[in-house]
Amino acid sequence: MKSEGQGWALGQLAEIAQSFGGALEIIEITEPKSEGDFLSVSVSVDCSSYERKPGGVPFKARERLLLKIPQGFPLELPTLYFAHKRYAKFSHVQWGSYICLYQAPETEWQPEDGLFGFFERVHEWLRAGAANELDPFGMPLHPPIAYAVSPLKVVPTQDTPKPEGAFWAGYAEITHETEIRIELGRWIDYQADAPDGRLAVAVLLPTDMPHEYPGTMSDLLKELDARLISPVVVRALVELGALRSIGDKPLIFILGAAMRGVAGGQRLQHLACWRIDAERAKKFRDVAVAATAENPVNAEFFDTWAAAAKIEWCSVLEDRPEIVTRRDADSPAAWWRGRHVAILGCGAIGSAVAMLLARAGAGKVVLYDRDIVKPGVLVRQLFDRYQIGLGKAAATAKNMTFANRNVEALSSHSDVVKIIASDERRSELLKADVIINATASTTAATALEKQFRSWPKDHPPIISMALGHNADHALLTMAVNAVPGIAIDLDRRTKIALSNSANAKHVLDEFWPTSPRTRLFQPEPGCSSPTFRGSAADVLALTARMMNIASEWLAEPPHACSRARTFQSGNSREFCFEWPADIVLLDGRNGYQIRVSQSALSGMRAWMRRSERVRGPRVETGGILFGHTDDFLKIIWVDEISGPPPDSTQSAEMFVCGTSGVAGLNDEKAKRTRKAVSFVGMWHTHPRAMPLPSATDYRAMANLLTGDDFQAKRFLMVIIGADAARPLISGTVFERADYQQ
Repeated sequence: MKSEGQGWALGQLAEIAQSFGGALEIIEITEPKSEGDFLSVSVSVDCSSYERKPGGVPFKARERLLLKIPQGFPLELPTLYFAHKRYAKFSHVQWGSYICLYQAPETEWQPEDGLFGFFERVHEWLRAGAANELDPFGMPLHPPIAYAVSPLKVVPTQDTPKPEGAFWAGYAEITHETEIRIELGRWIDYQADAPDGRLAVAVLLPTDMPHEYPGTMSDLLKELDARLISPVVVRALVELGALRSIGDKPLIFILGAAMRGVAGGQRLQHLACWRIDAERAKKFRDVAVAATAENPVNAEFFDTWAAAAKIEWCSVLEDRPEIVTRRDADSPAAWWRGRHVAILGCGAIGSAVAMLLARAGAGKVVLYDRDIVKPGVLVRQLFDRYQIGLGKAAATAKNMTFANRNVEALSSHSDVVKIIASDERRSELLKADVIINATASTTAATALEKQFRSWPKDHPPIISMALGHNADHALLTMAVNAVPGIAIDLDRRTKIALSNSANAKHVLDEFWPTSPRTRLFQPEPGCSSPTFRGSAADVLALTARMMNIASEWLAEPPHACSRARTFQSGNSREFCFEWPADIVLLDGRNGYQIRVSQSALSGMRAWMRRSERVRGPRVETGGILFGHTDDFLKIIWVDEISGPPPDSTQSAEMFVCGTSGVAGLNDEKAKRTRKAVSFVGMWHTHPRAMPLPSATDYRAMANLLTGDDFQAKRFLMVIIGADAARPLISGTVFERADYQQ
């Protein structure tokens, strides 16, 4: 009753036997008796040609092998056995005779190769076995096998101590326990003070164990006794474990052997675990308490039990750093491991960022959000239905610990703006290695800008993330100490940079539309702000991309530039910008901070050099300043400049700035940048002098701000002294209100 695949395999095997010219002989074929059975083929393989080296498998001249071909071949992998158990003690031989050919069958086995590829692997295994190269130098050792009987899974999470002498004995703290899983924490030497709570007992060997662990207690005791761990020591440890078992909990025994690592390298502990059920553990506890020197009932009970007991091995799922190579080790997310992060806002972006940080191994994450979980957000925010009504920050913290029990996730049900304003709360916030602003709130962004307006300033990198109204665009910025601006500053810089970029209109339309969107999305009328439309998949895709970019930025050496990047789902075109620090001027008259961009300063110096060449070094020059004023923040940005308008007057005594063409320049800049840049004032030079307003400058401002021709509330005057090579620069803000008193 062969399947089609089994018939195909027999045909291939016949071809192989014919082509090998006697090196492989088919001895016997056993047909499957019923549907689903294996097709068994006994073959003889010539091993005489393989080079033999000390420590290699001592093959006979010919070896008898048993090939079992499953019904689903080639979608199911064949298995191969020795016809005897002489090589049971060698690695890569299991159950005494099974030949372990594949480390990762799901990726190594190629169905299209069939038995041709399979016997190429057999040939290589036999060659390596004879040459003692089954564990080649520098390659991972094949771990020993303890065949799991119990459904219990044991998860060690901390590196083991190094055994000194014949063995190490002690405890492993049980930090978390369910019916199917036990997690182990720190290791405690038997001579140390044992903490209260559940403990597993442990023995760690500096030597190896058999490749296949024994299935009975009597056989295990013989193996341990040969390694200087007597049955008396094992009994004492079992009794200690029983005494530390609580209620109806089983006793857990950890056995370690130095069998992990790479061939030729340091040997680390391979951990195996067995379980003694709660009823038996209670009996061990009772006899340990009842035993006396005259009546050693504990020894009698142990000997009787050990003579007949089968070992209930458990599966060990490794989570020790020394054993496990993290799957994200070489990814950008590796930067976050052990970091302290503060997240402002735990909505769509913030809740996703928090989970990504938990899985990346962040050490401490503090979450701030005053909102609660509502039913409507479950479609795209990482909460469960049972968390409805809970604070978003607290719910996010709980979810993080589900993903990573080691992360310290703290929550604050607080208004982010008030946190920023409070000296005490802000000092806690600033202890973070990184602050992530995921609020999508202009109020929070303004609060950050106001708080860090002073210059120089001191804060960790501040990452801001935002999504477009259909969750198909993302905007990411990073503010650093070396540059004065934070979120508001970088948003407007990004807007200006995009307005000057080719093919960026769609991004401007997304984040800075020319007219307000009239159809606001109101998901929960009366209790939710208009937000964006988009699914969990949309949010996660864009947020994950922003996190990777932020990781790459942060992994670089301390950067002297702030950064921004925008991108769109399904569009490979990204816009990337960075800005060096502005020239920061302090206005002593009305308390404004003036931020002059490096490009604006370069423009002024270029006009100065031109004037020096054409008119001489003593003639004043100047022009118009374009930027933006924020009355609340008391910041004036100078982004662009012009040279002297054509109707200007230039001499060694003064510079009188003309007005011809200024209105047109202002209209062009305001339209191009969507009102981000417009007229803010004038600049001029004081060659070979200090950059202080002269009596002429003060009279000009008085005339300008008391007259009817100029209607603005304020006027910025920037003066550049010395010369273009070594400029000295100052800024003064003149308010109309100053002349109305």
